[in-house]
Amino acid sequence: MKILASILFACLVAAAPAAGAEVTVIRVANEGVIIDDGTARIMIDGLVVEPYALYGGLPPGMEQQFRQATGPFQGIDLALATHRHHDHNQPEFACLFLQRSTTTRMSASPQVFDLMRERCRGLVTTSPRLQIIDPQYDFPIALEADGARVRAIRLSHGGGKFASIQNYGYVVEISGLRLLHIGDAAMQPEDFARAGLDEMDLDVAFIPFWFFQPGPGAAVVDRFMNAEHQLAVHIPPKEMAEVRQYLAENFPGVQVLAAPGDSVVIRPTAPARLSRYPE
Repeated sequence: MKILASILFACLVAAAPAAGAEVTVIRVANEGVIIDDGTARIMIDGLVVEPYALYGGLPPGMEQQFRQATGPFQGIDLALATHRHHDHNQPEFACLFLQRSTTTRMSASPQVFDLMRERCRGLVTTSPRLQIIDPQYDFPIALEADGARVRAIRLSHGGGKFASIQNYGYVVEISGLRLLHIGDAAMQPEDFARAGLDEMDLDVAFIPFWFFQPGPGAAVVDRFMNAEHQLAVHIPPKEMAEVRQYLAENFPGVQVLAAPGDSVVIRPTAPARLSRYPE
């Protein structure tokens, strides 16, 4: 069964998505992004409002849009969470958003929904819009949203106290582009290889900034996330200026969406265009 699953995954990876319209990526809180091609709207780690530890939340104007499911949060087809940590998914606000945006579907791990169940038990236990997923290394899970395809893959959060965390990566294929979000994946080459990430060509990769710091991260990026557009994410607000300067000096091709609302428009055959989402 594992061999058959690996063959199927390789075939899915080899099949390039059909060319289409331009894709806009909008940064929301912390590592959250919205991916929009004008038809499908997919949000990853975007159910975050409050600052947590070193990491930022939404500014007041965008928080209001979140609460009302308007502006960049309007018409989200599929919401995904990489893992249960509060800087990636906040149960109270996840429940609030799903109650407000009544057509949004959500897929996430059992751990994510266990925490949400404490806030909105009825919604979590009865709504057909919520889907528990648990991809394994040889068995990725396929999802769809208005013509866009998503594969949920397993990626380790690390060892020790993080070993039990269910951390998922998402490969989004939309309008001729293939985008990868890895959550808080550990810098373990063997883990990325087990997830099949050395078998695919990426157009966009959302990469936690610490992968670019001195250490093993840069080699992992070169092998598994060597996308045309690399966006550094998960940057604490107080460190933003320092990180941007470091990247400009050492990795000048890496882009940063510095604040919630910043966006980048990407087309398969055109340079990316950076801008700010209107509030």
